[in-house]
Amino acid sequence: MRRRAPKHRAVPAKKRRPDKRHRQSAAQRGLTSAALVLTVLATPVLIGQPAQAATLPAAVTTAFPQRAAQLSVTLVTLQTRDKTAGDAAALDVNAYRNAISSASTYWSSMSSGRIGMRVDRVLAGFRTSASSADDFTVIMDTVAREIGWAAGGNSVLILAVPRDDVMVYGSGGNLGAGWAAGQTSGRILLPRPSNFTGPVTAHEVGHVLGLGHANTLQCSNGAADSARGAGRFADASCSTRAYGDRTDLMGVSQWSQPHLNSYLYEYGGFGRGDEITDAGTAGATVTYTLLPWAGTASHRALKFKDPATGEWYYVQFKTNTGYDAPTAVGGNRGIEIIKGGLDESESLLIPPSTLPFAGVYASSLAWQAGQTFTTAGGTRVTVNSVGADTATVTIAGKNAPPAAVATVIDAKAAQAGLGSAVSDFGAIRSGGFYRMYQRGAVVWTSFTGARISTGGIRTAWARNGYEDGHLGYPTTDEIGGLKGGGVYQMYEGGAIIWNPTLGAFESSGAIRAAWSRNGLENGKFGYPTSDEIRGLKSGGSYQAFQGGLIMWSPTTGAHESLGGIRNAWQRTGFEDGYLGYPTTDEIGGLRDGGAYQMYQGGAILWSPKTGAHESGGAIRAAWTRFGLENGRFGYPTSDEVRGLRDGGSYQAFEGGLIMWSPKTGAHESVGAIRNAWQRVGFEDGYLGYPTTDEIGGLKGGGVYQMYQGGAIVWSPKTGAHESGGAIRQAWAKAGYENGNLGYPTSDEYAISGGKAQDFEGGRIEWRPGSGTTVVDPLRSEGTAGPTIPTAPAPATESVAQIQSMVRQTATQMGVDPALALAVAEQESSFRQNVTSSVGAIGVMQIMPANRDWLAALSGRPALDVRKTSDNIAAGVAMLRWLRSQAPSLDVAIAGYYQGLGSVQSRGMYEDTKVYVAQVTARMAKY
Repeated sequence: MRRRAPKHRAVPAKKRRPDKRHRQSAAQRGLTSAALVLTVLATPVLIGQPAQAATLPAAVTTAFPQRAAQLSVTLVTLQTRDKTAGDAAALDVNAYRNAISSASTYWSSMSSGRIGMRVDRVLAGFRTSASSADDFTVIMDTVAREIGWAAGGNSVLILAVPRDDVMVYGSGGNLGAGWAAGQTSGRILLPRPSNFTGPVTAHEVGHVLGLGHANTLQCSNGAADSARGAGRFADASCSTRAYGDRTDLMGVSQWSQPHLNSYLYEYGGFGRGDEITDAGTAGATVTYTLLPWAGTASHRALKFKDPATGEWYYVQFKTNTGYDAPTAVGGNRGIEIIKGGLDESESLLIPPSTLPFAGVYASSLAWQAGQTFTTAGGTRVTVNSVGADTATVTIAGKNAPPAAVATVIDAKAAQAGLGSAVSDFGAIRSGGFYRMYQRGAVVWTSFTGARISTGGIRTAWARNGYEDGHLGYPTTDEIGGLKGGGVYQMYEGGAIIWNPTLGAFESSGAIRAAWSRNGLENGKFGYPTSDEIRGLKSGGSYQAFQGGLIMWSPTTGAHESLGGIRNAWQRTGFEDGYLGYPTTDEIGGLRDGGAYQMYQGGAILWSPKTGAHESGGAIRAAWTRFGLENGRFGYPTSDEVRGLRDGGSYQAFEGGLIMWSPKTGAHESVGAIRNAWQRVGFEDGYLGYPTTDEIGGLKGGGVYQMYQGGAIVWSPKTGAHESGGAIRQAWAKAGYENGNLGYPTSDEYAISGGKAQDFEGGRIEWRPGSGTTVVDPLRSEGTAGPTIPTAPAPATESVAQIQSMVRQTATQMGVDPALALAVAEQESSFRQNVTSSVGAIGVMQIMPANRDWLAALSGRPALDVRKTSDNIAAGVAMLRWLRSQAPSLDVAIAGYYQGLGSVQSRGMYEDTKVYVAQVTARMAKY
């Protein structure tokens, strides 16, 4: 049986105490185990998470049948042992009769005339051994025993004590207390008559009939709702505000008798049974019209089940009609939403605000037009209107769209021939909705409208995360008419393309823009054959098409990658190799139908004859110096070949090779000079790597190239031959090719005890013990001449003379002579009559195009760089200017080789770094 001790107080107690029903059992108060104990308070009490509470049923069902009973009342006014007969006589029997009559009328109305009350016995001024200060349980038990009253049937015992309140478990200030057994029998204890007597009597009769209290939900965090389970609220900040519903008879005490709410109405088995519409489980959006709950019409309220939590909610229209006239005013007039409490015999009204409020009587318990309540499970109850006699509400399951939207979605499906719906509506991001049909889906948002989503395109959209992916929502329906029967659909973030052969794939962002530049499916790429594949280095991605790929990275953008150039890029490791990502599309129009594509680390060149090969780093810079494919090297015929000695590499071109090492930089290796280098073992021989390009302008059209271990010298008459070591030093003393010996006519070769090299004017022999000697060509073979002490007179200034001129000019111009000498040696080996392959002239390798600027810098208006003194002056003047402009010596030296502006904007090239290191090393000699 049910036990409870709810209380009504006329004024707040001096000491607030929690509900006693969970502190002491009825048995401890002398009540039988079949009793239901109830009291009434004027002040609500807060009930949090009770230690013991009924477990909620899966769905609310009627707890009591539709009972029919005429309650037989025994009314007893008491003279307790602590009161006089006068005190007892002052208890107005008629006031209690009137209260009982009023309660009878109320409950007859609630039960459609099936339940009423009559006073069959009155004992006025009955003297009892109980005291008025005794607990209500003591008084009830004592008097029932003294007058021989027994519970059962439809009998009700109502006692009145000569005091202004009754004691309940040691606490005063209570306006009444009750005890119930069965469905229509119980005992009630009342104090002296007051304006509360009628409503409190009716309230206590409600307890006799098995009803609990009308409470409200209170949440300290303002939560709109909280699911219940295992006797607790899921949200720990929520609790029950006992008696909080002042618009219900079973709530807080007041002078009126509001209509019983629809939850307790159904729970108690009252009415005819047709007053509440069962809306079932909330799903699709449905609008209902409600009539005044205190009226008599059928289907004037409704109930629905939340599909997520399984809880039932009751919705009723409170207006100033009938019993609700005094209380359904202001913020308490409108739509009330109620569900069962933690104890199923109690109701829990959910107000628009669940935050705690001050005082006793709530003034805003009803929801108004325009407000929406959302259950803990997500079902929405929207109040559309609140009129004088009717109100309308719309109930939509968590995923249900508004009715107008649902109509649009279904109409779109019918228009597209998608067949019957196979699912309820679903709610998705940003207020969107969808519904599945036999042949696809319709997706709706307020900003895209209703769009179909079917077949392969929908499958591709699913792969990309539906609306939560980067594509977002569809913004068009499918659009056909593409090449080969293709179809596409546009989305917020791009498109999906489908054709019968390949299927459907996304197309978005920068890759889509690049595809569009190339004509979409009608261009060289054709249709996509994959989605965009992400996760590459530095956040890059790619997408495959029929005709190739498009690559993208955040720093380089989207560019094509196809054919032979792509194959060459693959050989270098794609984006993970030194070339990195492409920075341009393929660019055609080169010589002989060639094309190229730029990358972060260089380029790839292609021609019909040579195929596609990489071009990067210092070798590319050297190739650029020679005019790229339009120069004498033509197109590359190999990729860069690495793994040579000391980390070196080379690349083959139509016109020769370019060699590179970390110490020497990149330099050409072509023709006869390369053949001579090959004879001495390439970079593995004593000459090592080339340290310059070929340098022309020598006598008779000769050319030379410097190497780490010497040089190779060529002339049209003598061919190309090595020049190194002590023999080269002796040749230098003799004036190189300008001396009597002329050009070498052989490589070095072994002789007895040493080695020798032939020249046009003789032979130089070298032996470890005796050094070098020049053999007169007129003498017999093998006859040695005298050791050469000095070089023969040169045709132009000697090396020593040029060194002296450089040192003197640098001193005069305020430039470090060591710097000027090192640059002169690096540039020309102190020769004036040399011209480089790019046209630089003389000792300091001056470009004629810079003549006017250098004339101003050097203070020589008639500057002629072909004259040794002017050439040196021009070069030293440039060094002086570079030292004044550059932040460091290294940058100044780099500026002499690469150009200061280029160094400052691009940094030093690899070969520039080698040049700087070589000049710096030479400075140490001077």
